[in-house]
Parts: sequence; structure tokens; C-alpha cells
Amino acid sequence: MVGVVDIWALALMAASTTLFGYRYARANPPVYPYLIISVAALVSNWVGDLGGQEPAVLLLTAASFSFLGCVIAPAWRSLSNDKKEEPVAPAP
Repeated sequence: MVGVVDIWALALMAASTTLFGYRYARANPPVYPYLIISVAALVSNWVGDLGGQEPAVLLLTAASFSFLGCVIAPAWRSLSNDKKEEPVAPAP
């Protein structure tokens, strides 16, 4: 039987994978936040299938907020400390 947890987990995995593919085509995003979201959705689906609806919903809620963080501010998710340096004007 397909439940809310199954649909939510599948939608979150699909959205995370799509967003990563979209950003990968245009830049070089870090893989780990999208991987964490997908693994959390997978684990929550598994937990929900075993009868643990409450922990599955909590895990999906946390993964959804992480996905929102990836959507709203992808620069927060970067491990790199590389800042784009502004050009320095030559001394007169």
C-alpha cells in the first residue's frame, strides 16, 4: 500500500536529484547535501514501511528543510572556502 511517507520520500528524492542535475549542468555544486537528502528520504521510506510512521515523518521533515536550504541558499552548502577575489586596481 502506498502511503503519505512513500509519496513524500519519492517526491523529495526526485526533487533533490533534479535540482542537483540542474545545478551540475551550470556549475560544480557539492554532492554531499543532495546525497544526504536522498539517503534520508530512502531511510525514512524504509522506516515507514516497517511501521515507524512518526520517525519517518520526522526524518522527512528534516530532509525537507535541508532541501529548502539547498534551494534558497546553495552557497551555504559549499565546503569550499574559495571566495571570488575582486580585482585589485594597480597602484598609481
